[in-house]
Amino acid sequence: MTKLITPLRHFTRRENGAVAIEFVLLAPLLFGLLFGIVVIGYAMALSHSVQQLAGSSARASVAGITTDERRELAQAYLDNASANYPLLVQSSIAPTVAVASSPSANIRVDVRYAIDGSIVDLASGILGIEMTHLEGSAYLAY
Repeated sequence: MTKLITPLRHFTRRENGAVAIEFVLLAPLLFGLLFGIVVIGYAMALSHSVQQLAGSSARASVAGITTDERRELAQAYLDNASANYPLLVQSSIAPTVAVASSPSANIRVDVRYAIDGSIVDLASGILGIEMTHLEGSAYLAY
């Protein structure tokens, strides 16, 4: 019986694998936290880019004199969005440009950005969030 208890006592006092056990217990939490930080940062950058795209396209229309020129200038800026905003994929951008001349001249640009296939879409699928797009809008009175 002593032959069995002595190695058991020696085994319980050893600390050789303690670091490995701690890593196995904490690694999923740390990697999940790191993944969350990256995804939230990327989502915020995408959201900011979409909002900036809407505002910049509305400001680009200021050079137009007629309603049609203003709409064309805003649409031209939106069509070249991926060159100005490297995080945005041109095919995921769905803009709406509305120019009004009465009662006061104004433009409203709404941008809807589909997040399909991005890391934000992956994270929303894992977390069960029903997030499919980001939206930004701008209104400018002339």
